[in-house]
Amino acid sequence: MKLKLSNFKRVQPKKYDAALMERMCKEGRLYIYIEPEENVYMYRREVLDYVQRINNYVTEAWRERIAPLWQAIVNEPLLEQCLVMKNGMQRGHMNKYVVTNIVCRLQNAGVYSKDASMLELHLKLEGVKKKNNYYKSCSNYELKREERVLLHDILQRV
Repeated sequence: MKLKLSNFKRVQPKKYDAALMERMCKEGRLYIYIEPEENVYMYRREVLDYVQRINNYVTEAWRERIAPLWQAIVNEPLLEQCLVMKNGMQRGHMNKYVVTNIVCRLQNAGVYSKDASMLELHLKLEGVKKKNNYYKSCSNYELKREERVLLHDILQRV
C-alpha cells in the first residue's frame, strides 16, 4: 500500500486538538512535523539532560563551570554539526557516540574525575549495567582536528 502525504494531516506541536489527534492516530494518519529551529533546541536539551547524569563526577574545580561549559559546547555551530545524527532513525537527535567521545576528552582535561573509569561514566550516562554500542563505537566518531581545537578553546574560555 503506497501512502500519499495528502492522506495525512500536518500537526504542529504548539497547537493541536487532542480529540482530532486521537482519531487520526487510530486511523494511522498522524505525523508530527517539528520545525528545524525547534529541532535544534530539542537536540541541545537532549545533550544537556544526558550529560547532567554524570554531574556527580565533575571535579571540584569545574563544579561551578560545568553548565556553562556544556552550554558553550552545544551552542557552537561547528560542534553542532557533529553532535546531531544525520542519518537513520535517530536523525536530528543527539549523537551519543560524539557526546561520549567529548566526555572522554573532558575527563582527560580534568573536568570529570579521573578516579572514575570512562566505562563507569558511560554506564551512568546510559543508565545501564553493561557497556553498549555507544561505548564500544565512540572511537569511530573521533572529533576532527578543527573540532578538537575548538573544544580546547572552549575549555580555556569557560
